Amino acid sequence: MPRPRVQVHNRQIVCPMSDAFVESLMRAGDAVIEEVTKEGLARVSPPESVVVSLIGDKEISLVHAQFMDNPEPTDVITFPYGAEGEILISVETAQRQAKEFNSPLKREITLYLVHGILHLVGYEDDTKSSRDEMDALQERLLAALPGV
Repeated sequence: MPRPRVQVHNRQIVCPMSDAFVESLMRAGDAVIEEVTKEGLARVSPPESVVVSLIGDKEISLVHAQFMDNPEPTDVITFPYGAEGEILISVETAQRQAKEFNSPLKREITLYLVHGILHLVGYEDDTKSSRDEMDALQERLLAALPGV
């Protein structure tokens, strides 16, 4: 099986993102999928490829309304397509949350990436126990990433 590959596209203009940061997100995504696979933590087959789009609140609100019947902006939305996955991350929401939690923006965006990947490999956060389990795993995976 080919090594999973995460591609990140900066499709927003609200917050400048360096090419180096976008590349670090790609490496982080690859590392998280590799770690989840190696440790046997995936509940479904990990995607062979993942496309991540960094977008704004307006765009994510449209998707949130269309697929989840909620017109409010959200942090991250994932779509599993079998061997492929898609993750949408709102940079504007990340900016607000980073400020609220006194967290660096890059860490907040990377957290959303990890969270999205965990959804793609079968984790859910719709109950307190599943949310607690997912939160603990994402924090462990995040802490293992260099420079985060």
